[in-house]
Amino acid sequence: MMKNLENVLEKITSQKFSKHVVIRGGEGIVYTRVSTLEQAQNNGSLEVQLKYCKQFGINNKIPIANYFGGCYESAKTDGRKEFMRMLDYARKNKNISYIIVFNYDRFSRTGAAASKLSEELRKEGIIVKSVTQDIDTSTAIGRLQENFFHMLNNFDNSLKSERTIINTREVMLKGYWPYKLPVGYDNLKPKHRACFHKYVINDAGKELKKGFYMLLEGKYLFLDIIDRLKLKGVDITEKSFRHIFSNPFYAGYITGKLVDGKLIKGKHPALIDLKTFLAVQELLNNNPVAGIPKVSRHNDVPLKAFAKDALSEIPLTGYKTKGIWYYKTKVSPIPLNVKAEKLNNHFEDFLRLYQYNPAFKGKLQKTISERLKNRLSTQKSESAVLKKKISEKQTLLEKLEKKFISDLISEDIYQNHRAKILEEIRLLDLENKSAEISSSNLEKSVFKCLQIAQNLSHTWISANYLQKQQLQKLIFPEGILYHKQNDSVRTKRVNSLFEAIPILASDLEEKEKGDSPENRLNSNKVPRTGFEPAHPCGRCDLNTVRLPISPSGQINQHCCQLVIQGCKYIT
Repeated sequence: MMKNLENVLEKITSQKFSKHVVIRGGEGIVYTRVSTLEQAQNNGSLEVQLKYCKQFGINNKIPIANYFGGCYESAKTDGRKEFMRMLDYARKNKNISYIIVFNYDRFSRTGAAASKLSEELRKEGIIVKSVTQDIDTSTAIGRLQENFFHMLNNFDNSLKSERTIINTREVMLKGYWPYKLPVGYDNLKPKHRACFHKYVINDAGKELKKGFYMLLEGKYLFLDIIDRLKLKGVDITEKSFRHIFSNPFYAGYITGKLVDGKLIKGKHPALIDLKTFLAVQELLNNNPVAGIPKVSRHNDVPLKAFAKDALSEIPLTGYKTKGIWYYKTKVSPIPLNVKAEKLNNHFEDFLRLYQYNPAFKGKLQKTISERLKNRLSTQKSESAVLKKKISEKQTLLEKLEKKFISDLISEDIYQNHRAKILEEIRLLDLENKSAEISSSNLEKSVFKCLQIAQNLSHTWISANYLQKQQLQKLIFPEGILYHKQNDSVRTKRVNSLFEAIPILASDLEEKEKGDSPENRLNSNKVPRTGFEPAHPCGRCDLNTVRLPISPSGQINQHCCQLVIQGCKYIT
């Protein structure tokens, strides 16, 4: 009787204190991998691993349920996509008891983390089996051996990493870029070592170069530059914008953590000169920390940044309080604060000074065109001089290249002088292009100008924020100045096309005063009741502007293009 009771108790205690063993179905899965794409394509390692893993399953009577890997992914971390998919499959399918790998470094090279992962899998009933390192991990000695292999693999990985860092650093110190090229460059020798790479600027790089100069012009929003570059095929986003435009690689230099931020002259062609690059950095640093500054386009404050305090010449910003919009200066010796509606009304009145009686349109167009054609004749002679200077600079550049090829000068001297000459050619070319404009284009420009000016104030009132900004900058390139004490608006410069309109229109209306158009055009002041006079442009750049102006001067839903192509003329 007592013996029977002891047997019952022993059965209870054995169930309570016996080792808990997770029993799975006994099937296995195979995982193979290599570290690089080149290994995957060339050395046949994946096929060899797969062959031996299959044979291991046959020899040990382990049915293979599925195969994973067959790709290239580094084992430095365990966050690999295919590796995680394999682990997820093994844990979810209770018939899986084994993960078969060619050797333990194919499973992981994370050292202690690999040992911990293997232990966790073992508790779930999944054993990691190595074909070339077949050990019994059910014993303490076997588990020690497995952990030793994991630690050894991690140690080997660390040694390789140290050697790679040293070699990469030396390559960078010589001016070569061992990583993926930035947007805008191609490598003509991608299969060679970094010190044999040959970098060239591609089409995207040429468009990106234009983006740098667009930034410096200050006429474009960051988002507008991004959109323009995307249309030209440049791979750029809002997130990558700041990173791209602040990369010194485009100025001909390389740097990074491996060289502790040291600036090294690169062996690649510079996209822009250093002076331009630094100017762009200053512009970016003056913007918010975010890659793309927040753009506030409120139609109630279209004069924001365009209007300035007349005393300090600090641009006005806009803000809203209690439902009312105001303009103000952020930092100035004498704070300025004015209702947006009030200043907007002043500006509307200011624009009306450049309107005219439609009956005078034909005469105005003829007179303005003749005057500007006379000025263009002077520009043509200037253009010839500029072309000669460009030719001289190009000849100088050719001589410099011959000296460098003949080893008469060092590479540093060559690069420095080459950059200076190229920049001089670029500036001369820009000036020359700005000076070139045909008579037919000029007449079209005058026609469009008068078309806009016919009902200028109403056109501005009816436009949206961006259209207002474009129209404002077209007529007053340097903005307007608001004098709070005098409650007056003035401007330093007026687009030459528009500047002549009030003078000539006034002359046509007041012929009886006997003042000729020539005398009025040669005057430095425009009679503007209630406003301080503006000065005409000394040299005015007129660029392509898109404004939704209908033939009557009214706003419509379709954009017609006002073409005033890079025309410079002296007033």
